[in-house]
Amino acid sequence: MTKIDPRVKDVLILLGAGTFLTASLIMPGLPIVLKPYFSHKRKNEEKEWEKFNLFRLRQVIKRLEKQNDVEIIEDTVKITKKGRQKLLKFDLERMELKRKTDGKWRLIIYDISNLRKPQRELFRDMLKKLHFLRLQESVYLTPFICEEEIEYLKYIFDIDREVQVLKVSGMEYKEEYKKYFGL
Repeated sequence: MTKIDPRVKDVLILLGAGTFLTASLIMPGLPIVLKPYFSHKRKNEEKEWEKFNLFRLRQVIKRLEKQNDVEIIEDTVKITKKGRQKLLKFDLERMELKRKTDGKWRLIIYDISNLRKPQRELFRDMLKKLHFLRLQESVYLTPFICEEEIEYLKYIFDIDREVQVLKVSGMEYKEEYKKYFGL
């Protein structure tokens, strides 16, 4: 079987899912400490790492440790809070709105300062990716339930106070908007 080179994303996803990694895999010379109390599940989880090129895995883990995304404690590698934040950003790639409605429209309004321009641009890009309709510069519309997704974005980009979701039942041009969203 050909070993693959791990990416940061691969390592963080496995660690974020609670997959066990002994530090002996990435730090030669450390004793392999597989104590008898580890469950069968943990032994199986170790096989997740076997598909990776060990040399490249060591490099990725060491880089993540220098960036404080993971920490090595005793005989295990654990994801840190900073690493979890980075992991959450990877979820953005897969994020989609469910086409579930409740008869209300959601207006997303935001005012993110120029000092936080990168967060503002990323937030705007995510609204576009999720197919929100731009009504004005910082005002987007959707008929789909999206509060959880917006809360997640606010958390990821640390823009909680700068974004609001308004639920409205009536508005002008409603039929045009329905047509745009295929309702």
